[in-house]
Amino acid sequence: MVVKLGRTLAAFFALSWIVVEVVSFASSPPPLPALLAATNTVASSKSSRFQSNLYMCSTNKLCGDPPFLAILTEPDACTSVQRIDETIHAIERATVDGGVTLVVVRINDGDDETSENKWNLLKRLSELKQMRLSEGDDRNFLLVVNNDVELILKAISCNILVDGVHIKEYKAHLIPDIRQKLHDAMENAVVSNSNETKKQQGIIIGTSCHSMQSAFDSYNLSPRGPDYLFVGTCYLTESHPEKTSLDQLEGPALPGKIRETLHKSFAADDRSGDSDLDLSLSGAGVAKKPPVIFAIGGIDEKNCNEPVKYGADGVATIRTVMQADDPREVVKQMNTAMLN
Repeated sequence: MVVKLGRTLAAFFALSWIVVEVVSFASSPPPLPALLAATNTVASSKSSRFQSNLYMCSTNKLCGDPPFLAILTEPDACTSVQRIDETIHAIERATVDGGVTLVVVRINDGDDETSENKWNLLKRLSELKQMRLSEGDDRNFLLVVNNDVELILKAISCNILVDGVHIKEYKAHLIPDIRQKLHDAMENAVVSNSNETKKQQGIIIGTSCHSMQSAFDSYNLSPRGPDYLFVGTCYLTESHPEKTSLDQLEGPALPGKIRETLHKSFAADDRSGDSDLDLSLSGAGVAKKPPVIFAIGGIDEKNCNEPVKYGADGVATIRTVMQADDPREVVKQMNTAMLN
């Protein structure tokens, strides 16, 4: 009987080894249609949505535990000195207790005066970031500029503390070149002690998407795609006045579906050994990873929990915080709602 049991166990372990070998040497990750077919439902439990991010990130801030909150400036934030003051005041109040992951300077393009105001706004936000950083990592926020690589290059050359740039969706294919350009500029800049930490963490680059295919295309950029994605439009919003009915919206479920699909693709790449390494950051390999997914479009303190419930890593908002009587309180309410 002992001999028979020994033979049975040996056969079992041999079969297990064969199965492991077959899985380990699978040829290629499934294509997008196969991944979409497998994505029938999105994660709905808190344990799956709020687990620690296990993938390597460019900065510690995006490696924390979701949900995350991003704030974008209003388009007219640089039309006057008064509007700059109002913008700074709102973001100062919003970030006083922490709870804000990302601040994006996104304004309408204008004349030379607007460009100068934009530079002044960025410098003041950088000073606020430095103050929050001195108060503790939990109050720090990432600071990026929308669609203005040259302004970020100027900031780097002047040792202004910034984190990166947000690229428009139709320019997303340029992300690898832009990342290398910004990294080279940072390497060549005279780096102060306060910027040394940021240099080691790397450049943050984000983009937007409004479809599964767009998200998949940016993720597959080589050697590395965006660090985060703004996915929308979730609800009716002034930012997209052309969308006047619910059937024109992408909806609050899309961000979670995109997150699940990209993570499935990442897992498939990892199993097949095809996960790329970006060797251009700090001289060390950084694993290609799924981007952090922010739901955007009409997000407020009443509906922000819905995209997160569907699987998004967090939400992004403009007027809900920037036009609030008490931005500090609204940020608290949004973070509480997303956790519930």
